[in-house]
Amino acid sequence: MLMMKRIVLTLSLIVGFVHAMNAQTLSAQIIFTERVHNFGTIEESKGKVSHTFVFKNTGKTDVTIADVHSACGCIGTVVTKGVVKPGAKGEVKIVFDPVYKSGFFSKEILVFSNNGNEYNHIWVEGNIKAAEHPVTDEYPYSFGKGVYLRLKVMAFGYLEPGETKQLELHYANNTNEEMVLNFVAQGNQPGLQFINPGKIGPKAKGVMIVSYTMPAPGNEDIVIRLNAYVNNKKLTEILEVKILSNKKRKQTSQAIQTH
Repeated sequence: MLMMKRIVLTLSLIVGFVHAMNAQTLSAQIIFTERVHNFGTIEESKGKVSHTFVFKNTGKTDVTIADVHSACGCIGTVVTKGVVKPGAKGEVKIVFDPVYKSGFFSKEILVFSNNGNEYNHIWVEGNIKAAEHPVTDEYPYSFGKGVYLRLKVMAFGYLEPGETKQLELHYANNTNEEMVLNFVAQGNQPGLQFINPGKIGPKAKGVMIVSYTMPAPGNEDIVIRLNAYVNNKKLTEILEVKILSNKKRKQTSQAIQTH
């Protein structure tokens, strides 16, 4: 859920960013002393970093920074308030938050002036040394023995007879030792297919693809329970696979339409 919120926020920022660019023209009045700042290597664990860009008003009229935009929600800004006279200098301070990021980054920022009708480009870049996060940040379900899963219920939704769907089961070994992880379905489940993770290294993560093919038409939803085993020892938690009957949905829809 947290990851989905981040994706939605990022997409919203990108749409606004592109729309803003299409409505403006490049400014010739504001000249930045540098357009790209490289932070070098920064550590995620140490939090936000900042840099102040300096610009000069080379025009013959006053200028005011109207706004600052970036397609990345990790960018914060502080700008010179009020009017910058011809020949005078102003500042734009960029604050970058490296939380939950790693590796190389390059972020473009648009600086709007002249009542928002003109813009300039500046960039910040660098390399992020990722911090170690609690495994529960991404894998909230503890199954015991150091096994954490991103899902406790795999919901396949509605399936037509003969239809096949695949879902990903993300898992993590939060111990300092290698383990063997296997899942065993309760009862005979011919429509269910997966390849067990098997050996997982210390602090390692992985993905198991779970596939289900809906059998002959039926009126009942299907719930399959999988037992998890670590080093051949059964864990107490149960992983559920749920498939909804499409025939049942159609019958419900028809009943609603007749009323």
